[in-house]
Amino acid sequence: MILKERKWHILIALALGTIMVPINTSIVNVALPFISSGFNINLMGLDWVITSYLITLIGLVLFFGRLGDMYGHEKVYLSGLILFIFTSILCSFSPSITYLILSRALQGIAAAMMISVSLGMVKKAFPPYELGKALGIYAVAIAAGLGIGPAIGGVLIEFFGWRSIFLFNVPIGVISFLICLFVLERGNGKNIKWDIPGTALQFTTLFFTILFLNRLETGSFDILEFFLIILVLVLFSLFIWRERIAENPLLDLSIFNNYTFSAFTLALFFNYVCIYMVIFVLPFYIQKVLHYGPAITGLILTVSPLLMMIIAPFSGFLGDRLGSRPLAFLGSLISALAFYFMTWLTMFSSIYLVIGFLAILGIGAAIFQAPNNRAIMISIPEDSVGVASSILVTMRNLGMTFAVSFASLLISTTINKTVLESQVLYNLDSYNFTQGLHLVALLGTFLSILMALLSIWGSRRLKQVKPIVKEIITS
Repeated sequence: MILKERKWHILIALALGTIMVPINTSIVNVALPFISSGFNINLMGLDWVITSYLITLIGLVLFFGRLGDMYGHEKVYLSGLILFIFTSILCSFSPSITYLILSRALQGIAAAMMISVSLGMVKKAFPPYELGKALGIYAVAIAAGLGIGPAIGGVLIEFFGWRSIFLFNVPIGVISFLICLFVLERGNGKNIKWDIPGTALQFTTLFFTILFLNRLETGSFDILEFFLIILVLVLFSLFIWRERIAENPLLDLSIFNNYTFSAFTLALFFNYVCIYMVIFVLPFYIQKVLHYGPAITGLILTVSPLLMMIIAPFSGFLGDRLGSRPLAFLGSLISALAFYFMTWLTMFSSIYLVIGFLAILGIGAAIFQAPNNRAIMISIPEDSVGVASSILVTMRNLGMTFAVSFASLLISTTINKTVLESQVLYNLDSYNFTQGLHLVALLGTFLSILMALLSIWGSRRLKQVKPIVKEIITS
C-alpha cells in the first residue's frame, strides 16, 4: 500500500509526467507547416502525423488500463514514461515523414500507458475526503498542457526548429521518472488470462472510428464513408458480444450498470466535445473574420486553460466538502451560458467580447471537471480503478476527435471549404462563417444542458464522502 505521507509527492510526479501528453497533443499542430517544409510534402499529407498518435493512444488505453489492474499500475506507468522519452527522441531525429509517423504511433502507445493508469494511482494515493482536491490539481496539469503547448511550440520552433518540440519532453520525462523511482511502490496486480479477441476488436473498432471521423471532416459522404460506418457498427457489436461472454473481459461491461459512473462519464465526454469544438473554430474566427494575427490568437485561446488551472483545485476542494452534484451541475450551466453568449458574436464583435466568453467557459469547465471526475472515481470499486481511469482517458480523447468532426461539418453547412482556405474573409464570407460558429455554439449549449441533467441523474445513488475528524488527524 502506498504510504499516505507520500501522496503529494506522488501527485507531483504524476502531474509532471502526465502534462507531457496534452502538451504533445497540442504542440504538434503548431509545427505541421514547418514539418511540411522540412520534408517537402504537401500540408494536407500530414494528417497521419496526428492521426497515428491518436489511434494508438485511444485504441490502447483500455488495454493498458486492464494491464495495470493485472500487473500493477506503477509498473505500467513507469514503462510508459521510459518509452515516451525514447519515442520523443525518435520523433526528433526522424529522417523522413514515414519514420516520423511510425515514431508518433509508438509515442501514442507510450502516452496510453501513462494516462491509462495515472488517475487510478491518484485515487489510491489519497483518502476519499481529499480526492476532489487531488483530482483538481491533476486537472490543472491537463489544462496547463493543452494551454501552453502551442505557446511553447511557437517559441521552440522559432529559435531551434520543429524537431526541438519533441526533445522538450526529454528533461521533463527524466525528472518525473527520477521522482517516481523514489516515491512509487511497485504494486502487484492479479494474474488473469488475457482477452486477446476483445483487445483486437476494441482496437480495430476505435481505429476505423477515428478513420471515419477524419474522412468526415472533409464534408463529403460517399460509398467509402458508408462502408466505414457499417464496419464500425459491426465491429462494435462484435466487441460488446465478446465482452459479455468472455471469462476475463478487457472491459467489464457491468461497470456501466453503475448509474453514477455512466452518467458522469458521458457528461465528461460531452464537456470535451464542447470545449474542443470552440478551440477548433475560434482560431479561424479570430484570424479570418476579426483579422488578428496568430500570436494574438494564441494568447486569447489560453484564457480558458489558465482559468481552469486557477479554479480547478478550489473546485475539487469544494467537491470534497459539498459533494459532486451541485458543482458539476453549476459548472454545466455556466458552460451552457458561455456557449449561448457565443451566438451573439458577429463579424464586427470586439475581441474583448471573445475573451470574456472564453473566461466564462473556462470558469464553467473548471467548476465541472474536478467534481465530475471525483464522482466517477469514488463510485467504483478499488479493483476497477485502472479500467475506469482508461475509460475516462478514452472519453477525453474521443471527445477531442468528435469535436473536430462535428465543428467541421457544421461550418461546412454555411461556408465552402475552398473559401475558408483564404487568409482572411470579408463581407458575405465573414457573415457565413459566423453563422457556422453560431451553430457550433448552439450545439455546445445543448450538450452542456445535457451535462447538467446527467449530473443530477447520476448523483441519485452517489454516496457523499464527508471527512471524518479521526481520519483527517491520522492521515
